[in-house]
Amino acid sequence: MAAHGVREQAAQEPTPLRDGESLLPVSMARAYTPAKQNGAWDDYRCFILDPRLDADAWLTGTRFVPGNAAVVHHIILFQLDADRVAAAQEKDAAEPGAGWSCFGGPGLQVTTKPARSAFSAAPWLAAWAPGGSDHVIPDGLGVRMAAGSRVILQVHYNLRAGRGPDRTRLELRTRPADHSMTALHTRLLAAPVELPCLPGEKGRLCDRSASIADTVKRFGYGALETISGLASVCRPTSPNPGPGQTQSCVWGVPEDMIVYAAAPHMHLLGSSMTIESNPGTPRAQTLLDVPRYDFDRQGATWLAQPVLLGAGDALRITCTWDTALRRLLPAFAGVKPRYVTWGEGTTDEMCLGVLSASTVPAPSPASAPR
Repeated sequence: MAAHGVREQAAQEPTPLRDGESLLPVSMARAYTPAKQNGAWDDYRCFILDPRLDADAWLTGTRFVPGNAAVVHHIILFQLDADRVAAAQEKDAAEPGAGWSCFGGPGLQVTTKPARSAFSAAPWLAAWAPGGSDHVIPDGLGVRMAAGSRVILQVHYNLRAGRGPDRTRLELRTRPADHSMTALHTRLLAAPVELPCLPGEKGRLCDRSASIADTVKRFGYGALETISGLASVCRPTSPNPGPGQTQSCVWGVPEDMIVYAAAPHMHLLGSSMTIESNPGTPRAQTLLDVPRYDFDRQGATWLAQPVLLGAGDALRITCTWDTALRRLLPAFAGVKPRYVTWGEGTTDEMCLGVLSASTVPAPSPASAPR
């Protein structure tokens, strides 16, 4: 077995197509060789891919095939509306080589659909992390894709794990738009990361302010906005408001929705994650429980029974880390002790829950209660 966070992914056979499904193969136009960025051992790169949709369709599954699994940390596939393609192409052309640098996100508005907040709605089509390959959406569900739209492939490359070029490809499962389907969208939940140095550890970066300044140097001021924003939003709702190995955040549900699946994303120090609805009330339910988080096993879990949530309900995400793993994992060899906060790098940390959900349509006047 490969060391934690340094893996060799075995090729998996694709799941057979279902009735009415077609397969659209899409690939990066050319290979890209990742490089260190601003002193960081991580490179986030965005690429425009064209699935050549000549009609509206339902996305019913994805299969990601990293070209160089040693360096691919995770992948996010974003929707790119047809009227946003030109702006994305300009961004691509502004930098030499394939794609453009894109820590945090693509760096442009990719869809006309409004996002209510940075961590509520996301124009994601799909995501891949170690342990995931063939992602098949259950029958009757899908993500709507419009004719002429493109996709943006955001790849996080981890240069501590390997070197060399990558040419990731993917396969999109689709069904014609005239199929009656429930439309899925992505919801993101996040909690702060506040992991002090362990007793006995010393160094300049054990100071929180110095660590944050280093994170901003590597990934830009968006990193500071995320760290400060999560602290501001989550501390009043968290039973662990100070630094520590466990952090949580409670987010309000903005509209009626049904949650069908949940996935965890942390980095190498992650130990456990839970996502609960309406915690501390008689209506409390557990949507996701990962008691032993494994970076190499981050696939989504489809709920045995979808969970109906109403506007004004609450979702709590809780993450626990084990900072002592820094002394054991090869990926941290030569890495100086630091106060770990939310960050884009492999040796930084995240607490991110990814939900697949549908909105609940308002009742028609004829069916509305009187």
